[in-house]
Formats: sequence, C-alpha cells, structure tokens
Amino acid sequence: MKVVLLDDIVNVGEAGELVEVKNGYARNYLIPQQLAERATKDVLNRIELIKRAAETKRARRMSEAAGRFAEVAGRPLVISMKAGTESRLFGAVTSAMIADEILRQFEVEIDRRHIMLEEPIKHLGEFIVPLKASADVTGEVKVVVEAESKPDDIERRLIEQDRADREAAEAETRAAAEAAENEEVAEAVEAVEAQDKYEAHEEEAEEPTAG
Repeated sequence: MKVVLLDDIVNVGEAGELVEVKNGYARNYLIPQQLAERATKDVLNRIELIKRAAETKRARRMSEAAGRFAEVAGRPLVISMKAGTESRLFGAVTSAMIADEILRQFEVEIDRRHIMLEEPIKHLGEFIVPLKASADVTGEVKVVVEAESKPDDIERRLIEQDRADREAAEAETRAAAEAAENEEVAEAVEAVEAQDKYEAHEEEAEEPTAG
C-alpha cells in the first residue's frame, strides 16, 4: 500500500515522503497511530504542508533532546548487575535498560534510539555511552556497572550504618552535656566573682574615714 508519512519513522522514511509498505503494517499500525495516511489525491496535494509541519515538530524534538542530554551530562548512571569471575556479567546492559535507568534515577526521558551503544555491556566497569538525536544534537552519559550486592553484604552495611548512627548520636549527647556543664561552671564562676566584689565593696564601706 502506498502511504504518505505524517511523521519520521525509523527505517521507513521521513514525514511527507510517499512510501510503499505492507498492507497489514499500514492498516494495523501506521494509519491507526496517525503516522501515515493512504496516498489519496487530497493527501498528495498536502505533502508540502505535511513536510513544513514535520520540520517544526522535528526542530522542537531536537531542542528537547538537547536539553535532556544536558541534564544527564556529568552524572554517573550506576547500574547494579550480577557478575561472575573476571567481572563478566550474568546478562548484559542494553540501550533499553540504560534508558529505563536514566528515567528512574534522573527522571529524564531519553529515547532509547538516541543511545548509541555499539553492543550490550557484558563486564563490570565504567563506560562512556554516546547520545545522538541528530548530527548536530549529541551528548554522552557515563554508565557505571557495579556488582550487585549480596544479602550478606547488604546486612553488613546496614549494621555498620546503624553503629555509625549510634556513635554519632552518643557523640552529640556528650557534646551537649559538656556544653551544659561548661555553662554551669561559667555561671558559678560569675556568681563567685560577683559575691567577692560585693563583699569587697562592703568592707570598703565599713572602713572608718580618716580625719
């Protein structure tokens, strides 16, 4: 079936192009999703309008992509995976997984087609993954693949954190008590000094005047 694309479709064509696709693909996906229209005379007459509208939409998408790339720049994306000997992963980190983790960790939505991962990551380590929405809109994200913690490791970390929290609380309590004690001592010293001054003044007042 010949259709006119209303939007850019990967591996099919750009908006405004007249392409021929399988009937089922057109009827079940492209046309219902308003990504294409059957190539009627009326639609063919509107091709230039469709292209101009697509250029505006494309420019907006590129601007949005550039903003999203900037949001993830310089921020390490940490992905925990099960690993075996020689740092090899049980499984692999894919473009789709990276896109999902960026959304989960950074709350930034990046099209997985813009993640230029040459092949799935199969080892622990740090990787710079290129991002590309167009020739002019590019970026990168730093992916850190670390070994997934075992239950024993998690429990040990929780115990250590609990101990550190208790020690910090005890230190804070001791510091508060010392501060209060120092304040009491200072007040007592001031009271003694005031009493000494009062008594000295009284003694001076009681001494007989010469003459």
